[in-house]
Amino acid sequence: MSYRTIIALHNMDDDNDAIAPALTLCRDLNAHLSVVVVGLTPQPPMSSGYGAGAFEIWGAEFTRLSDDLTEKVEALEKWISKHQPADAVSFDVGQEYSQSGTLARDISRRVRYCDLCVFTGAYQSDSLVWEQALRGALYDTGRPVLIMNNRACPLNDLKRVMLAWDGGVQAAIAVRHALKLLANADDVHIAMADPHSATERFGDEPGSELAAYLARHSVPVTVVPLATEGRNDAETLIRHATDMDAELIVMGGYGHSRLQDWFLGSTTSNMLKSADRPLLLAH
Repeated sequence: MSYRTIIALHNMDDDNDAIAPALTLCRDLNAHLSVVVVGLTPQPPMSSGYGAGAFEIWGAEFTRLSDDLTEKVEALEKWISKHQPADAVSFDVGQEYSQSGTLARDISRRVRYCDLCVFTGAYQSDSLVWEQALRGALYDTGRPVLIMNNRACPLNDLKRVMLAWDGGVQAAIAVRHALKLLANADDVHIAMADPHSATERFGDEPGSELAAYLARHSVPVTVVPLATEGRNDAETLIRHATDMDAELIVMGGYGHSRLQDWFLGSTTSNMLKSADRPLLLAH
């Protein structure tokens, strides 16, 4: 697919120059950049037991953070205007100031109106803001999400790509979103952690059906079954991505239910915590 609108989510606590990779990406793709500065409102006090003064304190904190967010938006607009490359891209900067219980929903609504959602810095696994923002960007949007992990990612000129393939629906959706990127790459590996033949997900020859499908789209593909050897799937996949020096990892995001992912973790969560290179996720 072609990318004409890219949304970049920017934590209000991040430095302004964290947006630079998104600027470069939009210049390379001739896409509009829509930056959304994300902030969490303070939690309101309980309705009883704290006295009226607690609500006054909460209101003051709410207003202070709101003002800080507005200042951040203005500062980021100035930074982008000053640091634009010679062939400048069109851009706008907005904000999403939400409670923890509604942030994912609000982010989801915005992401439906873009071709690609980008997290420019490294994913912060211990950040409630990023955890909610990522779930909002992935679930119920039908859009791919690119975690750049502080690296350049030349989507229009990729050389080496790793597909983390588990035979599931989310992985298939991710492949479909990345199809045009894969066709332009020089080397694409279908990497599978301990694939089992003759199963519902993989069939008799794990990876062969996907390889045939991609070959019909002129994707230069290699099937690579990987033995985990006591490591978890994410460690195994990341090691192979490092060995092949992949510029991008493509994978499905959160294949289990949201409740299972929350309590049990997932390969997606482990990849987000440990991967040191760009990840393209879809759900």
